[in-house]
Amino acid sequence: MKRRRFTKKDWLRHGLAELSAIGAEAVKLEAICKSAGLTRGSFYHHFDDHEAYLTELAAQWFETQTSAIASEIDPSTSVITQSETLTQAALAIDYRLELGIRELGRRLPAVADIVRHADARRLAVLSDLYQRRYGLDKEDAATFAYLEYATFSGIILLDPNIDEARQRTLAAFYDATVAKSLGREN
Repeated sequence: MKRRRFTKKDWLRHGLAELSAIGAEAVKLEAICKSAGLTRGSFYHHFDDHEAYLTELAAQWFETQTSAIASEIDPSTSVITQSETLTQAALAIDYRLELGIRELGRRLPAVADIVRHADARRLAVLSDLYQRRYGLDKEDAATFAYLEYATFSGIILLDPNIDEARQRTLAAFYDATVAKSLGREN
């Protein structure tokens, strides 16, 4: 039985899965070819070089873990519903993949640029929600967004395998604390 040919999408899906499961070492050229059970020739059929592959891997991560999540926010719903939608989507993010991409970003400037773009997009979405939900000016909304994002990022560093129930508890506590501190309890 002939094996189906690996497509460019297959290489990217496989790379993201390996990056999440094992980390940055898993997407080195030799390692990714070995784990896919394919040759360098198959790899180079789809990518000009390894750096191009890692850059496309980061672009795919951006699409799935930033753009797709931002697009889930329905502007026709209440700002509370939009905030809840964002929280639910953030809880579904693959934390181990976040760590892997950020490690690649420390090694490769093109990936670092994509990570910075993702961070900026995520912060802009959060800041907008803070402005509309709590009536904050741009500067204060940006500060609250940054603190929330730093908290989210810190949780990833502390416990990339955190279970969903614990995530939900922390998210609810954080949201209630912010609302109370702003004098706008929900």
